[in-house]
Amino acid sequence: MSFRPEVIFWSLMYLRPSMIYWRVHRTVKGAGIRFMEKARLAERMFDRPVGDVSVSPVPRLSSRYHCEEIDLAERRFSFLQDVLVLPEDADEMRAAVARKPLLWQFHFGYHDYLLALMEDTDTDPLCAGKVLDFMEEWMHVYPLYTTGARRSAWHPYVLSIRIEAWIRLHARVQDFGVDTSDPRLAEIARSIELMTRVLLRNLEKGTMANHLLRNIKALVLAGLFLDTSTGAQARRIGLTLLEREIREQVLDDGCHFERSPMYHVSMTSDVLDIAEAITLSESTVPEALSGAAARMTAFLEHMRHPDGEIPYFNDATRSFFLRTAEVLERGHRLCEEMDWPGHSDAPEDTGAQPKRVSGLLTAQMPRSWVVFDAGNVGPDYQPGHTHCDTLSFEWSLDGDRFVTDTGVYHYRESPERFYSRSTAAHNTIEIEGEDQSEVWKSFRVGRRAKILEYGREEIDGVQILRGAHDGYERLERGLVHERAILLAPAWLAVIDWLHGTGIHRYRSFLHLHPSVEIQVAAEHIRLRRGAHDIILHSLGPESVISERTEYYPAFGEKILRPSVLQQNEARFPLITGNLFVLDGHDIPLHIDPLNKSVTFRLPRGKTHTIGSMM
Repeated sequence: MSFRPEVIFWSLMYLRPSMIYWRVHRTVKGAGIRFMEKARLAERMFDRPVGDVSVSPVPRLSSRYHCEEIDLAERRFSFLQDVLVLPEDADEMRAAVARKPLLWQFHFGYHDYLLALMEDTDTDPLCAGKVLDFMEEWMHVYPLYTTGARRSAWHPYVLSIRIEAWIRLHARVQDFGVDTSDPRLAEIARSIELMTRVLLRNLEKGTMANHLLRNIKALVLAGLFLDTSTGAQARRIGLTLLEREIREQVLDDGCHFERSPMYHVSMTSDVLDIAEAITLSESTVPEALSGAAARMTAFLEHMRHPDGEIPYFNDATRSFFLRTAEVLERGHRLCEEMDWPGHSDAPEDTGAQPKRVSGLLTAQMPRSWVVFDAGNVGPDYQPGHTHCDTLSFEWSLDGDRFVTDTGVYHYRESPERFYSRSTAAHNTIEIEGEDQSEVWKSFRVGRRAKILEYGREEIDGVQILRGAHDGYERLERGLVHERAILLAPAWLAVIDWLHGTGIHRYRSFLHLHPSVEIQVAAEHIRLRRGAHDIILHSLGPESVISERTEYYPAFGEKILRPSVLQQNEARFPLITGNLFVLDGHDIPLHIDPLNKSVTFRLPRGKTHTIGSMM
């Protein structure tokens, strides 16, 4: 969308008062720190030595991280498919890292990739020494008082992940023969103590959501690791906040409340880590935590394409630091070993009001799998990972992806970021050239689409997923998009009701996997992927255009793919849609434009008619 000043008002309107307070607090505090840096007071204020720290090493957790190509000896680091060779000089190193995008800097500061290097079965036996040398260099190059270090290296989110990584590395390097008396281990413990103190003073109460849950995880692990007053404080605060945030952030159907499948995988891994660490420390796992771990695991099992990977709704794409299959296998194993109830239950994805469920609905046939986004954009007070994908869908056929979402290229303000969040990047409908939700900048949302109705049913072997949203009512009262997805053994239909009055321009988007070949004919479109030969029928009065659009299956990866754009200017209300027919079967349904209904043939030869829910 083109930026309009009023979206700032709508963006602020949804924030919680406490978030506004903490954001103002952070801004004022940051200004003060920058002043101290310029006045050369920061080193005097922050460089306070930490004495000897007593610790209880956390037993090895079973989660596993992955990384891109990283060579500590060659000082070569790759994140988001962007490579940097670190200079030897400390000032030059800081400057080189600072020139990279902020997300790259974040990943550089996480240090979870050090765990990934040590988990590699082909790891150089000298890796532990290289890792310890790198950590020692890090402490020298990025002390707390270094000008600009707080922006990325000491950002609370980065700090949280690094605290976890260093706690786990403290034990892991000992598996490689590092003696407990090695002075570098004592230095790591002192650094973890300092990092925990800083985190306790800078919890992300102004950002909340997954950032705050990451903070909490670091506090709980630090509380288990540090036998100090700081550790006791971290554990007490971490466990108190954990119960509150688990109940807030894990929906009743098990989905993480930001509704990004990629972040759901990450948050599931974090919840499992916390529960496993508490268990290994011989403490009792809170019931809210074990229940959340079980529900999140069940949801992840349910929310995967036949290829085993996640849909790309909201900020989601193929992860490089976690593997979906590994997180899922671990979730099932821990749930069974620890007898957490509910992990084998399929999540409930129906209901009258989408308040505490995700609205992510799935349907499955022997050859087809469909996922439909019929949920709200996410938590109103933190929709940072929201895309305009309300009523969008993805479709896999015989195990291969056919209709796809767009994914994420990066998080910087850029044409790719703006496109990936727009309505045009998703398999849904745009009206009057406007996005269904007012997305702006990289993570902001003004007025947003709200779900009015949603649900699912099955009629004699035909599965029907339904939803309706009011995102366009800001343009005109009563302007509503309603959609039904009908899945049968030999066909898939997408039916759209466009409610309202007057004449409106609208565009419908269908984005196909890059491996799909497309051929536009007079009466239909032929789609091919390998042995699949699908006929796409447009059921409405739209003009049809085949075009190439961008697809981001991983951070930093851009591929052109075929897309179908259907556009028209017509009087509302109207009914339209698309029909995918497998293997040359005849057309099994008919749209009645006068009654705004669709009649379709059931597998046993009977017919059934459905109309609008509104």
